[in-house]
Amino acid sequence: MARPWMSIAIGILAVARVAAAEPDPAFARLEKALPPGWTLLATDTELVIRHDRPCYVTGSHHDNAPAVEARTAPAPGGGQLVTIQLRYRLEPRWTDKQLTAAKATNDRIGGELRALGARYHVDAIHKSKGQPLPATPDEQARLVAYEAARAQLTARLVKLPRCNLGDASVFDGEDTYAQLLLEVDAPEVMTEAHHIALLMKQHCG
Repeated sequence: MARPWMSIAIGILAVARVAAAEPDPAFARLEKALPPGWTLLATDTELVIRHDRPCYVTGSHHDNAPAVEARTAPAPGGGQLVTIQLRYRLEPRWTDKQLTAAKATNDRIGGELRALGARYHVDAIHKSKGQPLPATPDEQARLVAYEAARAQLTARLVKLPRCNLGDASVFDGEDTYAQLLLEVDAPEVMTEAHHIALLMKQHCG
């Protein structure tokens, strides 16, 4: 016969294992809303939503491409194989205090950036399509000094979470949406990927 304290310990351990295996309801709701053929994988530090089957890359979309572009239909299976996925970074849910402090830091750095532009008179440098085109050695020197100082300031900006999902704060990564610019076979996979990006906005508060 098991001793009483051993029975209690075993019971607590069993409950703990069940609790640990219980998914966060917010992640479960998001997973349930995904189109068929997509899988949600979540760890303590990362959320990945991926298509179950690799696709062939047939091209890529560029924002500055002509609205209408003549192209020949690629042969099915003629491109590189990729697994379409959206990858997000996770952290324990930020507190109001963390958000307030981060926003205050970014506001202060924003003020320093504006002052930096005024100090180097970068607005006086002619621009073409948003890019500065220094016309004299003095303008070139000012632009180089400004960009170096600006890089140091922007490196201190605090990246804020895009939203919260359950007990986690969700952050976009540099490559989170990179694959949405691809054209793939089958094309409906990319349509679903764009839909999932919208689902994240709906489920992530």
